Amino acid sequence: MRKKTSEELLKCVDDILSSLEMFRNFKGNSYISAKINNLCSDNMAVLEECADGVENKEYLELLDKFKESVSKINLEDAAEISKKMKELVSDSIVYKIVFMPYKASMWDSLESIWMAADKDERCEALVVPITYYELDSNQKQVKKVNERDRFPEYVNTINDEEYDLENDFPDIIYIHNPYDNTNLVTRVDSRYYSWNLKKYCEKLVYVPYYKWVDGVSSTLFKSAMHYADYTVQSSDDAVKRYIEASPEYAGILGMENIVVRKAMEKKLINLGSPEVDKVLSLSKDTVLMPDDWKGKVIKSRVNVLYNTTLDEIVKSKTFDKVKETLEFFKNNRDKSFVIWRPHPLLRQTLVSMLPNLVNKYDEIMSEFINGNYGVLDTNESMYYAIFWSDMCYGCKTSSLTELYKYTGKMVLEDDPKLTKFVSKRSTENLLNELKESNVVSEPDYSLENIVDIIAGNDELKDGKHLNLENSGSRINNYILEMLCQGDGI
Repeated sequence: MRKKTSEELLKCVDDILSSLEMFRNFKGNSYISAKINNLCSDNMAVLEECADGVENKEYLELLDKFKESVSKINLEDAAEISKKMKELVSDSIVYKIVFMPYKASMWDSLESIWMAADKDERCEALVVPITYYELDSNQKQVKKVNERDRFPEYVNTINDEEYDLENDFPDIIYIHNPYDNTNLVTRVDSRYYSWNLKKYCEKLVYVPYYKWVDGVSSTLFKSAMHYADYTVQSSDDAVKRYIEASPEYAGILGMENIVVRKAMEKKLINLGSPEVDKVLSLSKDTVLMPDDWKGKVIKSRVNVLYNTTLDEIVKSKTFDKVKETLEFFKNNRDKSFVIWRPHPLLRQTLVSMLPNLVNKYDEIMSEFINGNYGVLDTNESMYYAIFWSDMCYGCKTSSLTELYKYTGKMVLEDDPKLTKFVSKRSTENLLNELKESNVVSEPDYSLENIVDIIAGNDELKDGKHLNLENSGSRINNYILEMLCQGDGI
């Protein structure tokens, strides 16, 4: 039974009880008594009509007893029976939960929540990939895109053009795109701006599509954070710093600081990361090696996931570090192999923001593809590279680099500004550090250092996996609880 139907039933029960009490008070007034009787009859008809939605024999028996007590104007019995009826109605509620991702590659930010809701008897979960547009350098729409066909086969998706959001009015909508009309590279259809979605659901929940990095990640204001009922974070540091940034957001919104701060304190919740759930679930059975990697990504070499981010290229405005890194792999192909994963939107971002770098990027890409020292990872999912690599080399501000730490395998944090430097740390010091942590940084250690140490210590390739509570289940349960509390159910 949908929550809306249950609310109607509960209201009918309360109206009938109120009518019985009025009937007692106006027993001698035939006109009012007739009105009350009609009201009771109308509400009782609704209870009978909706009874099929409550798959519980006990409810039907209680309904018969309730009708009998009402016909006898026995308020005490009717009230007692109604309590049990309300409990059964509440227990039979099925909440409609709609997930509205826009990029298939970012589905991991919502997947474990969907999995939890899909298994939850209280929920009916739908996945509706939403349409977005690619923009040119003038922010004009140049291409309409919907990635529904790129989602995993086990996810049953619905065509957003056929989904009647306005009339379905789901209880909860989850989104992972917070930018609404402010994104400069891609932009969701205006129908799916957060302020529009909020009109057609009870609770709008924004879950970031990136993994927060403590002390590093930016607290830039995103409009969905204002319109959503909840913003799920994966760190106490994130919650704290976003709340501290309230004065900045208040200025953007033209609102009082205290009002924005109180709203942020209510909306922001640390419930973990569905992306971490994904990392912890990876196995050979769930992440098959891509066909074009077979025979190349082999155990005899150190397979390095090289993660190139938008941020480092936009800030440095050069590919010098990228060229130097790829040159290392080219010259050390006997002991190392690179799985290069540039951000999926890197070229598109260059076209939009740094068009003078497009040709240089294309040259680097062409040389790499024609070389024989690595593979280009263009998979929608980053988890192939995460699982099949032996270490990660990437900027510490990247959520991919942060997620990789949960594999327990080695992470070398890249400093994009440093080129042609020499590490001052010894292999012996590195081994001692690895007993405490799987994360080291430039310039203390270089890529060559880490590749050499892993090449001589195969056990480092396996990493140490963590056992953490499933965030998807936590988020699903928390939002449902908040929904029920708000309804007084």
